[in-house]
Amino acid sequence: MLAELGIPPLPEHYTLFYHYAEGKNPQLNEDIDKAMNGRMPFSQHLLKNFYNRYIVAAANDSALHEVTQGTNRLLGEVLRVVGEFGKETSGYNADIDSYLQKMSVDIADHSVQGLIKEIISTTVAMRERGESLHHKLTASKDEIETLKKNLDQLTHESQRDFLTGVYNRKALDKMLAEQFAQQADISVLMLDVDHFKKFNDKFGHLLGDEVLKIVARAITYCVRGKDIVARYGGEEFCVLLPSTPLQGATKVAENIRTTIATRDLKRKDTGESFGSITVSIGIAQVRHSDTAETLLKRADEALYKSKHTGRNRVTAEGE
Repeated sequence: MLAELGIPPLPEHYTLFYHYAEGKNPQLNEDIDKAMNGRMPFSQHLLKNFYNRYIVAAANDSALHEVTQGTNRLLGEVLRVVGEFGKETSGYNADIDSYLQKMSVDIADHSVQGLIKEIISTTVAMRERGESLHHKLTASKDEIETLKKNLDQLTHESQRDFLTGVYNRKALDKMLAEQFAQQADISVLMLDVDHFKKFNDKFGHLLGDEVLKIVARAITYCVRGKDIVARYGGEEFCVLLPSTPLQGATKVAENIRTTIATRDLKRKDTGESFGSITVSIGIAQVRHSDTAETLLKRADEALYKSKHTGRNRVTAEGE
């Protein structure tokens, strides 16, 4: 199949089409079928996108599941050990109460000595069990800390776009839903790199990838810490601006646009100039009747207007 489609025989390409042949991922099969039926060329960029979206992301999800299972198993073991020690502590307390009751009545000296020996023996045994519990909990604590680090790393990776490092679409949808759940006042920017396909065709996909990284860094530089930058798909980005009215969002968008437009792209090794790139931006502010879909739709419509009235411009909804 690879040869028929003109796809280089690389390991990741075999992996991708093995999963396609398995048919266990309907979305992967649908995207590849669309590419084949639309006679879209399987470029390196497209194949890399498919591989990262469906193979790497799935591996991350699997690893995340394994870490979660490991954490649950470990916590269950800790609770079991602590529960057993709790039972032993209750038994120890009962023994001590029994000894105290015996000592509250008149008993012979030799009986007192025997009682003291029993108390010492019981206490030593309890101390040894306590030390054993301490060692088990210390080992469990170290393992939990390792699992937590792995979980934090996997969670971070599962939320990030593999190429640009900003949030991915899945994370964006989740955070936007959280904003709506909090009934937050939020504005949205939809941003698209102008003439990106022509740039890719002229200079190649590797440079195209670098352009997307540059755009992502420029957007991140222009926003505040609580703002959310995500790659929406392809050359399109989305920015969530909490507690920002339309006027403020327009200023942020204009700052992003000018920051990108005034940057001259050059090769680091030769200094060769590739010119500049520009972006078009659409803005929408949340309304009481909005859902996440309607808010994004209005921002996308404003972006469409920017693209069809000259590009390299910012358009707010209603303009």
